[in-house]
Amino acid sequence: MGKGLKVSLVTLVAGLVVAGCSGGGSEQAASTSSTGGQASGEQQELVVVDWGGASSDAAKKAEYEPFEKKFNVKITVVSPTDVGKLKAMVESGNVEWDVVNSDTDVAIRLGSEGLLEKLDYSVINAKDVYPELVSDYSIGQELFYTNIGYSTELFPGDSHPKSWTDFWDTAKFPGPRSLYKTPMSTLEAALLADGVAPDKLYPLDVDRALKSLDKIKKDVKVWWEAGAQPPQLLSTKEVAASMAWNGRISVAKAQGSKIDNEFNQALAMSTSWVVPKGTPHKDLAMKFIAYVSEPEPQAEYSKLIDYAPTNAKALDLLSEDLKARLGQLKKDKENQVILDVNYWAKNFDEVNEKFNKWLLQ
Repeated sequence: MGKGLKVSLVTLVAGLVVAGCSGGGSEQAASTSSTGGQASGEQQELVVVDWGGASSDAAKKAEYEPFEKKFNVKITVVSPTDVGKLKAMVESGNVEWDVVNSDTDVAIRLGSEGLLEKLDYSVINAKDVYPELVSDYSIGQELFYTNIGYSTELFPGDSHPKSWTDFWDTAKFPGPRSLYKTPMSTLEAALLADGVAPDKLYPLDVDRALKSLDKIKKDVKVWWEAGAQPPQLLSTKEVAASMAWNGRISVAKAQGSKIDNEFNQALAMSTSWVVPKGTPHKDLAMKFIAYVSEPEPQAEYSKLIDYAPTNAKALDLLSEDLKARLGQLKKDKENQVILDVNYWAKNFDEVNEKFNKWLLQ
């Protein structure tokens, strides 16, 4: 979908999050919630940029509106996130945005290019946020998964693939497969299928991953590129199991499709909050990020949309049923992997070229 920064990494991940997290769509709108609250004096203003769609709607209710009321702030929401526009603003010295929700690996790249303010961790409490998602320039907002989706008609009861090794085993778990047409997450799955331990994945052994993919290539009926494809392929039983985004599967399941998620060995990605360099409201931006990083707002957000919090303490505020739907039960989390965004920020282009050559073989 292209977000202005014309590099393949940004295009890939931007498409992933817009399609997977927000459910698509774009908007530019001012929040209309009431203000007031504890602060007194002149009302402050803050411009927050997010992805739009369902994720933005959930954030407004769970995070933006409560922040407005508590701190006497008017939040203007601009959607979708546009990395190219952020870069142009900073480089021109005409920064109109205060806080931006970005893909985490893109945030790391932007920070290294000098386009972001360092976050003030004397204001922001990152103690209980997953450390993989905390950097000088960004802090995680939500987790979403690329995991095993499967047909509950073709794999009834408890008979479905429960690991990437099972997913690769088409003799024991028969039926066509679908994989994501990108190296990010697909190579991790291939290595897990080949027996690599979750904590030993990085740096990725790309050659070993491609050899693992050789073993299943003939059974991959569809290499999908849009998040809507896996639930459709599974619902029609065109494939029996597919790499999929958990939110897309859970929405389709709620609408009656006979499909489900397997969260063991799920591959976690995230979006993160960043502050453009030169924002006119830097202090307020830090206060906002501090607020939305707390357990309570994060828990409320996860109650409204099927993406997991990045603050571990927020899980204590969620029901067991909801944690199960989000892939946050202890049994699920033990073998999950948070993708190494630093690795991908440095290596995506090179690995992607190698992956695409492999696809054409």
